[in-house]
Formats: sequence, C-alpha cells, structure tokens
Amino acid sequence: MQEPEFKAVDPRRRFLLWFVPPLAVFVTGLVVLLVTGHVTGPFRGITVVRAMLASKREFFQDEQVKRLLMERGYQVHVTPIGSRDLANAPDLDSYHFVFPSGHVANEQVKARRTGKYAVPFRPFFTPVVLATFREYAEALVRAGAATPHDQGAAPLYYDLDLGRFMDVVRKQERWSDHGVNNGNRVIAQSPDPCKAYSGAALVGFLAAAIDDRPPQSMQAAEELALRVKPYVDAQGQPGEDMSPKFFVPEGRSHAVIAVIYEHQYIAYQLRRAQVDTERVLLYPTAQHQSTPELISFTPEGDRIGELVMNDPDLRRRAVELGFHPLGWSGETDQDFAGVITARGLPAPPAGEAGRTALPKAEYFERMLDVVGDCR
Repeated sequence: MQEPEFKAVDPRRRFLLWFVPPLAVFVTGLVVLLVTGHVTGPFRGITVVRAMLASKREFFQDEQVKRLLMERGYQVHVTPIGSRDLANAPDLDSYHFVFPSGHVANEQVKARRTGKYAVPFRPFFTPVVLATFREYAEALVRAGAATPHDQGAAPLYYDLDLGRFMDVVRKQERWSDHGVNNGNRVIAQSPDPCKAYSGAALVGFLAAAIDDRPPQSMQAAEELALRVKPYVDAQGQPGEDMSPKFFVPEGRSHAVIAVIYEHQYIAYQLRRAQVDTERVLLYPTAQHQSTPELISFTPEGDRIGELVMNDPDLRRRAVELGFHPLGWSGETDQDFAGVITARGLPAPPAGEAGRTALPKAEYFERMLDVVGDCR
C-alpha cells in the first residue's frame, strides 16, 4: 500500500494564481478607457455656469444636452423665470448668462448692461403658435376662421385668420355654434402677458389684426392696447406655460386652444412612437417668431454660447427638440425639414406666412401693462 504524499504549497504562488488573471483584465480595461478618454471623465474639471432662463430653458434642461455639455466640461445651473421678470430681475448681474425668450426682453437686458460686458448669441428660433385639437380646428374651418395648410386626410397644420377668429370671440360665439359638443365660448388661452413672452406675443397678434401699423406714440399704444384688452380678458385668469396642460391626456379639459411655441409641439411629436393626429397647430396669417438671445456676461457664458452655436451634436439635438437652428449670420443653416420628415412628421409651415411686426419695445411694454394690468 502506497503511503500518501504531502506537498508544501508556497502561499505566495497561490495568491499570484488567484490575483494575476483579474489584474490583467483590469489593466487591459484601464488602458482601453484611457485611450478612449472615458476614464478621465469623472476626474475632469467641471465648470458650473449659472444661468437665468425663460421658456427656452427646456433646451438646457434636456438630459442629452446636459450630458453633452458635461462631456465638454460644463454644467449649466438653471434658474427658471418668465421673460419679463428676467429682464427686471434685481440680481441679473450675478449670472454668467441669461436667456430671455423674445426681442423685448432681449433689448431690456442689453439696455441694463449698457457699459458692461454683454455678448449676444442667437442659436435658434421658434414660432409662436396656437395649439388645439382636431375637432376644434375643424370647427374653426366651418366658422371661416381656419384653413387646412395641406390637403391630406388628417392635416396637422392650419392657417388661422386672426381677424375672423377675433370676430368669433367678439360675438361670444360658442363651440356648439360650430358643430362641437362644447358649450364654452371660443377663446384662446395664453400665459400671463405680464410674465411670459408667449402671452405677450398673443397681444402682438391681436394688435396686428386690429391695426397692422405698429403704434408710433405712447398714446397710440395705450389706445390700441385698450382695444386688445377685451380679447385677452375673455380667457379669464391667465396661467403659466400652457404646454404642460395641453399635452397631458386630459388636455381638452384644460385648454381647447393654447398659445405655445412650435418647438414644444415638434418635440412632443418626435418623442412619440406614432404621430398624434388629434393635436394640431394653428398658424396665424401673420406669424411671429421668437428668436431668443443667449446674452453672456462672462467668459464662461461665452463658452456656452459658442458651444450652442458651433457644436454639431448640440445643434442636432436642438433640431430634435423642435428648434430651427440659426447660423452666425442669422441664416437657417441646417435641414430642419429633412430631420423632421425623416422622423415621420410633416414639415411645419413656419416662415411661409407674413411676419407680425411688434411695436417698439417701450410702446409694447406699455401695451402689456394696459392689457395685463401688470403694474
């Protein structure tokens, strides 16, 4: 019978046999990550940029935009605020940049920064539109106030005759007068014109429908505002941003016609697996395009403006969020329609109609005060 053998195993060898293979895998992975640059991400310096943003904050609050900016070393800390409140904010100078929604607020901010550092960037535009539901758009067609933009079976875009629409509102006609089972008055609901630029734009729409010549004096502005006021008062207490209420499943109970921005509708449709053919847009015969300016007060703000203007990934994402991108000279420099139609959504008629000329900033401010009882 053979006697058992006893072998002495060096514990250091056993440790190496256990440790070396995982170590080799770890080292190989680390080399790959270093070469691709991913491992340095968490250790890369991140510059936090403080910004006060109006309705276009949706861009900077988008998760993909935040990720892209983080990869480039920046994090934008957003303070949300309405455009008019932004322009009058007492702590305006404490931010790296601001992003009001329209021309009037842009000019007010730049006037406050007279003699100080202020660099404007205009990365994109979006038209102000009236969003509604198909049965109500067809009711406006029967009322003679709207026309389908195309001849398809289920058009998503309609042209709105604001003059005729205002006649319907002035006469206090009801949806039931035009074949819809709804006894409420025909009105458009907008955010507070004292706070939100889209609400102010509705005032501009109505003023242009009443008189297409912008007022040339403060007295004329006040008189025109008094003529506009009843149409705005008809909606009752104004709310905040209308898009969250419009796009929820029970949207009809919140707002039959909501004043929103086109990009909000485009982004909503592109997020869906199928196009929502029940929600449609009304384009006033004289359009107004909100062209927000990113106004930088610091080198950090400049860098964000340059990235939004130049970075191809950020600009592509802007289109996916529904914005029409602009080049440095103000031209549309990307195939917006091509991106939209490739995703199964018809190209909107933005820019095809005439433009609404808003009054000079000081006159328009006075009109908003009168219409909205702002002060």
